[in-house]
Amino acid sequence: MHLSYLTILTALFFHLEANKTAVGRLPKWLVPLSYRVDIVTRINQPYQPFGGTVVIDLRSERSTKKIVLNSHDLAIGKRRAVTLSAKNGNSVPVSSIEMDIKLSRLTVSLKRPLKVNVTYSMRVAFTSVLRSDHTGFYSSNYVDHNTTLTQWLAATQFEPNHAREAFPCFDDPIFRTPFKINLAHPYLYRALSNMPVQRTIRHASLKDYVWTQFVESHPMQTYLVAFVISKFDRPGFTSSERSDCPIRTWARPDALSQTEFANMVVAPLLSFYEDLFNSTYRQKKIDLVALPDFTFKSKENWGLPAFAEESILYDSQRSSIDDQQGVARAVAMMVVNQWFGNLVSVAWWHEIWLKNVFALYLSRFGVHSLRPEWDYQERHALQLYLSVLDYDAHVNTDLVTASVPDESHIWAAYNEIGERKAAVLFEMLHRVMGEEAWLTALRRYLVVYANRTATSSDFWDLLQLQVDRNGRLGKGLNITGIMKCWLGQPGYPLVTVTRNYEDRTAIVSQQRFFITPQFRNRWARSPCWWVPLSYTCPSCQHSEIISFSRWLTCPISKPSSKSNTVILGKLEAEPEDWILFNVQHTAPFRVNYDLRNWQLLNKTLADPNKFRLIHRVNRAQLVDDLFSLAWSGDIEYDMALGILGYLEHEDEFVVWAATEISFERINNVAKRNSNYLIFKTFMRLLLERQFKRVLSSDLTSSSGNMTHRPVIIRLACEYELPACVSLARREFIKGTPEKGGWMTIQERETVVCTAVKFGTEGDRDTVESMYKRSNFAAEKESLLTALACSRNVFALQRVLIWTFESSGVRKQNARRTFKAVVSNSMGYRLAKKYVSVNMQNIRNYCSNSTDKVVNLMTPLIECLSTPKELLYFSKFFKEILRDMNGSERLIKILLERGNDNIHWQRTKFRPMLQAIRNIILWRSRTKRILK
Repeated sequence: MHLSYLTILTALFFHLEANKTAVGRLPKWLVPLSYRVDIVTRINQPYQPFGGTVVIDLRSERSTKKIVLNSHDLAIGKRRAVTLSAKNGNSVPVSSIEMDIKLSRLTVSLKRPLKVNVTYSMRVAFTSVLRSDHTGFYSSNYVDHNTTLTQWLAATQFEPNHAREAFPCFDDPIFRTPFKINLAHPYLYRALSNMPVQRTIRHASLKDYVWTQFVESHPMQTYLVAFVISKFDRPGFTSSERSDCPIRTWARPDALSQTEFANMVVAPLLSFYEDLFNSTYRQKKIDLVALPDFTFKSKENWGLPAFAEESILYDSQRSSIDDQQGVARAVAMMVVNQWFGNLVSVAWWHEIWLKNVFALYLSRFGVHSLRPEWDYQERHALQLYLSVLDYDAHVNTDLVTASVPDESHIWAAYNEIGERKAAVLFEMLHRVMGEEAWLTALRRYLVVYANRTATSSDFWDLLQLQVDRNGRLGKGLNITGIMKCWLGQPGYPLVTVTRNYEDRTAIVSQQRFFITPQFRNRWARSPCWWVPLSYTCPSCQHSEIISFSRWLTCPISKPSSKSNTVILGKLEAEPEDWILFNVQHTAPFRVNYDLRNWQLLNKTLADPNKFRLIHRVNRAQLVDDLFSLAWSGDIEYDMALGILGYLEHEDEFVVWAATEISFERINNVAKRNSNYLIFKTFMRLLLERQFKRVLSSDLTSSSGNMTHRPVIIRLACEYELPACVSLARREFIKGTPEKGGWMTIQERETVVCTAVKFGTEGDRDTVESMYKRSNFAAEKESLLTALACSRNVFALQRVLIWTFESSGVRKQNARRTFKAVVSNSMGYRLAKKYVSVNMQNIRNYCSNSTDKVVNLMTPLIECLSTPKELLYFSKFFKEILRDMNGSERLIKILLERGNDNIHWQRTKFRPMLQAIRNIILWRSRTKRILK
């Protein structure tokens, strides 16, 4: 399951608000053996009631007179609602039924104790109504554009502990049990579940209702049970590539055509991972279903994986390449979870990150196998690495692992950034161990723990077994110790390399990196990490020397004290060679060098004929390190911007993608400053040559080295390079955005944005008409984001209203449009005012999820630049969010970003402007000399 992390906490917070009493888990000695679930769902009636019975075969390993299981928001009668009998037919009288609403527990007290290891059958009758919070058994709706009618559907979302909201059960991941699902529903609706349909028969007493009965499932946890009742009357596409496992895709009728790509990639991905894991997928069918307003991005239910529409729908004419890659990634993650998560599962929620990280990391290899030309494996790895370094450079950051002593703390285990960090660490282990050892350990893990639960420690032990055999780690190093230091403490190191050029040695040391240096001295102890050292240089054999036998290590006796310094001798780098550490992000850390090494790197980067001697991924790392080290004050802006001048001839997408993120951070703070024009002039100079290359190329083709073209056009128009503005206006007048023409989806949005910004009211009206006519969600979001570029306050007000008060924008993507308004210099104060007036409505829009509200508000803080604004938001958020669970921690994280902006503007903005002036002056003098 892959969360839209902004929404998962919605249900958890409300569900756990009444569940604050610390409570242990269900007793392990009372074991469910099988379930039969019969549910009648009146989806077409007011209040949408449902009800039925669950029959649970169970066995007790102790003599007991109480059966305790989970139930939440289910009505269970006091008399005859629960019956119990032994398999030999003898009934066991029930003395009382007690429902603990706070603990979501149903306790059935018996008149005589259960016998040890005797199988009993317990029947529980229950009723309820479909929920509206997208958890448990819930209802949702959509507008069928073919008929313009609103249609209702019922679906399930049981992870982490919401199966109890659909039927009484032992709702704990430790239990694996077969399920026999039978669903009664109006005959005009279709029911889907984990297993194939066994038969469909008329309901005996309800007119126009039928029973859809499903084959009994293999043993699985309650959170993997799934069913959907909808008017999805036929699948969009059916793949027969696997004769023993038909693959179908389901969606609302007017979106069926957009499911073709997702359906097409499932079978190849299954085959790829079967080969990779040396394990056969044995399920009888796969029904992929796209659900409107699904809480998660995807959910890996066995046989019935569910997806948010944005994660699985793709249209080749209106979706971007990023959208297509997103669909491939979502399907690949679902497929990986069939092994890591379903076949081998977690024992408790504190390690839910483990199955999600397996999917996040291993999915890149499957996507790469589908479309090698995407370079997805490289790009995805770099994207995760850079996002982790950005987030984890602050004081207020989360650990990968979280304590979940009881169900009231489950929400703490879901941490998207933590999972990204763990995925980066998985890549580190993969590279350190080598392909053969890593793959052998993965396969062994699946064999040893198949149809069982496993922990991260179990995985570390199997990895250790393999590295002990190949000896690649060296003596005294172990996987458990290495991972403990990375997973158990926040942040990451800044590694400093100081070379001795005469004797070819280097002193390498570490300290925790903070993006804002004022926090560096607040830590009494310096944390320590086990860091694998890899480096490359022009004279190095194969351009890369990976010295995994040399590590930055931590003292065993005092793991929190300052780490030892490592002296690397016999470096292959010549005195006139540059040296570069952390080759293609071996591990998550930044690197700073002595001045001479920076100068040597600059000399190579500045040469248009030699800069490619440094791999493009390493160039992206260098760019990101330079920006961050200058922001933190570890290096001066004169040097950083001087080296970054080489970007005039950089032509790789991965480098420009990293550059764009870093420039955005500066631009957010600088754009409302009176000296902003100096920074904008520098950006124009930097982009001018690149943009001329774009214009001189064949615009109808984005092949070859022009993969960075959308980024260049976006930046050039954002910083109002005259040639880019002219191009955008010209293409808009020609009608290119509507026709498509030479533009990619991203370039189309840039052109429309620029036309709205610099065009007439008629141009803006044209875009608004395009927005209103479109019935394709991705296109509507793109057009609305472009409308946020307007310099008309009333137009921006309409964008905010359309974002939060209409159905045109999916809630998962509202942040993108809101960020576009906030990033507009005319829109920041307007957005701030809108939030102040409509905060309660926004909370409702976000289903009162703290995570979602805070994430939506983040752009306001990212563009914050004055102490007055920080004070305002500090008071505002603490007041408006004070009653929301987890708000204190999230507000700290949010406001720290605002503090970073203010500190940088106070201490670094002027030095950066002076560095820019020096560069511009030097360029003008050089031009005069050349003339």
